[in-house]
Amino acid sequence: MTPISAAGTTSAPTRGADAPQTTAEAHIWSLPPLSQPSSWFGLLDSTELMRLSSFAHELDLARFVTGRMLAKTALASLLGTGPEAVRFRTRCPGCGGPHGKPHVVGAGAGWELSISHSGDVVAVAIALGSPLGLDVEQGEPWSSPGLPPEYELVLTPMERATIEALPQERHADACLTYWTRKEAVLKATGEGLNTPMTDFTLSGPEDPPALLAWHPDGTRPVPAIADIRLGDDIHGAVAALGVRSVLPTIHSSAELLPGRPSVKRRAPSPSIRILSTERPLSGSAGRARSPVAARS
Repeated sequence: MTPISAAGTTSAPTRGADAPQTTAEAHIWSLPPLSQPSSWFGLLDSTELMRLSSFAHELDLARFVTGRMLAKTALASLLGTGPEAVRFRTRCPGCGGPHGKPHVVGAGAGWELSISHSGDVVAVAIALGSPLGLDVEQGEPWSSPGLPPEYELVLTPMERATIEALPQERHADACLTYWTRKEAVLKATGEGLNTPMTDFTLSGPEDPPALLAWHPDGTRPVPAIADIRLGDDIHGAVAALGVRSVLPTIHSSAELLPGRPSVKRRAPSPSIRILSTERPLSGSAGRARSPVAARS
């Protein structure tokens, strides 16, 4: 199957001042969840502070605050301003609630971002002018015969056949590569896991990432996709709309935090996210969950 053009068009590129952007530069930072999230409450607006009461577990609250702090501090470094000046608007396209993907407003309007977390890593991707989707997943060993059961709701028949053709010891990593690429695509389009991952087919995990087909509607947006690694056991992918390629740049987060409260790794928690949007789906039976969540 031939990959679809990431720009979703076969027309020749336009030249001149109004030429469309062909490459999205995605700047990526990551941190462990903050050990003292309350030290950063001053960066949160009233809506974000209200959300804190919705988290039943300390680690979920720490991940939320870490994501907002990291996004605001990183974007401020790109804008040349202070993080206190960076503002987000968050509105669920389904119910209208104050959750879901944050959008930059005010002085930073025009920049796009995506936040993801898994295990002991929180990451943010930021780009100018290109809607983004970022997913990171902390890998876990899988030695049982066959594929991990959660991938029944993830892989199309073509993708399953691709993985089954690989040696058994590479199945877990290959599955996780599919997962991160697919969730990044759905976050870039704004759909999240409300859209089944089996609605589209991607290139194989050992091939350059590309969206091969939407099922059954072939006219959907086609993001550009790139794989990232944030550590030996942290798989990730970033997707961008409206461009032919996405170029990820991994930054050191230490440069964002001089003189700030220390950031320490914390022990793993049994509370693992269901969605990178940090909001569990209601009535989520029959929908794919994070591989980490599925095995917790």
